[in-house]
Amino acid sequence: MDEVPDAGQDLARLIDELAILDQRRVDIGESLVHLEYLYSRSGARREAEAARKAFQEKYVGRIYELADGLRN
Repeated sequence: MDEVPDAGQDLARLIDELAILDQRRVDIGESLVHLEYLYSRSGARREAEAARKAFQEKYVGRIYELADGLRN
């Protein structure tokens, strides 16, 4: 029975870690969008495209993967 409270603490810790990771992911996504904006405004088309591609493939793509996993 001693393992059950420990499991509850482990669950709470993991939920906290996920919240931190989720916020970090949001922050990174915002940074990519901001970089794409700055690059576009300065005429750095290649860099703007790279930032947009990273956002679309890594950030948004991962959200779609997670959503697909939840549906299954």
